[in-house]
Amino acid sequence: MTERPLRTWGIFDLMILEPWNPFLFMIYDVIVIGAGLAGLMAAESAASKGAKVLLLAKGLGSLPLTTGCIDVLGYFPSTSQIPLAAPLVGIKQLAGHHPYTQLGSEEIIAALTRFQKTIASENYPYNGSGNANILIPTSLGSLHPTCLIPETMGQGDLSLAEPALLLGFEGLKDFFPQFIANNLTLLHEKGRVASAFRGEVIKRPDLGGKATNALTLAQAFDNKDFRERLVKEVRSLLHPGERIGFPAVLGFHSPREVWMELQERVGVKIFEIPLPPPSVPGLRLYHLLKSHLQKKGVRFFVGFSKLTPSIEKNRIIGLTLGEPGKNVIYRASAFILATGQFVGGGLDSDRYRIFETLLGLPIRYPENRKEWFRPTLLTPEGQPFNGFGVEVDRNLQPVDFQGRIVYSNLFAAGGIITHADSMNEKSGGGVAISTGYVAGKSAAAFAKNH
Repeated sequence: MTERPLRTWGIFDLMILEPWNPFLFMIYDVIVIGAGLAGLMAAESAASKGAKVLLLAKGLGSLPLTTGCIDVLGYFPSTSQIPLAAPLVGIKQLAGHHPYTQLGSEEIIAALTRFQKTIASENYPYNGSGNANILIPTSLGSLHPTCLIPETMGQGDLSLAEPALLLGFEGLKDFFPQFIANNLTLLHEKGRVASAFRGEVIKRPDLGGKATNALTLAQAFDNKDFRERLVKEVRSLLHPGERIGFPAVLGFHSPREVWMELQERVGVKIFEIPLPPPSVPGLRLYHLLKSHLQKKGVRFFVGFSKLTPSIEKNRIIGLTLGEPGKNVIYRASAFILATGQFVGGGLDSDRYRIFETLLGLPIRYPENRKEWFRPTLLTPEGQPFNGFGVEVDRNLQPVDFQGRIVYSNLFAAGGIITHADSMNEKSGGGVAISTGYVAGKSAAAFAKNH
């Protein structure tokens, strides 16, 4: 096949190929389906190779449900109760068709490095590398092994010896500082964390009549006057030699600047602790990656009810938003499926089967429904359904039960790929970034040659 240059935006595109014209279709090199971390990373990777990229998604993806940290491999084997010290060491021991074994260490490292460079360019650096896990505290006072963390969480590393004051806000129901401090101090007494903790509550802040929750507090922290009022009270609660842990609400728009200013004004190290969803760090990450991609020319359509594929033989031709025949067909040379598992809507089930929702790709699962799950929710062995998904080859192209490529121009990324139990392994972010990175490169290369 003769290689051709990737498409670029031109006057012709802008004049007649507009999405509201039902008689025309938009043409791209790569269309990514899904706005989670895997989809965003796939779009970034493809765009970096010169592809003209469109990202389609029914919603924001799963990032608002995450801590905003990147878990690469927290436990190995997944039934272990001891956090893994070095993710890459565990990855090399993985067997079978786990997504990591399909890619190899070099691609995983390259993907994590690309992610860090990308997000640092948006002034929201992530600390860490694939060579070591970092233990950070949770809002329950437990340990969370993760690989890459926002710089605003860095001083919460539980290997640091300085004592810590945890500060909550009156009315914030997702963060009880005394409870968290008590649990972490118990772990300290057992030698599992390096420092002791204590907790205090800041009196109910003035939020203009809004409810006290993570989102409204993050909006308040973006306001300089709010921060100035807070500093005086924080200083009055502080003991000498302590660092301070806040819930992860230190601003939406400029969290790094807010964090640095507070450290300077209070005069101590400060760190954020992730909260339950909706996650402010997860939302930050989504919006920063989206902004970065839009600067690179990636187009977004997020928020629609129906997506209909057009297929000819073993090739996807395009996708229609809404009813076929009434709306625009978005065509591309290559497509990336990054719709996630059950939470993201990439997989669904009825009483008798589990199925992939967009293209009807083959899914392998036990015939006996009772084997889809275990009766105990938080069992150390994990839930079988967390590992269900689409089988792929080494190029991340979905294959059938005989190992044959289903669609010649389709690639997959993230949770939709089988053989990874991200819940038990603590590997979701790493799988999303690495498979998204490789799928994006592969799809761009396919588009260039077809």
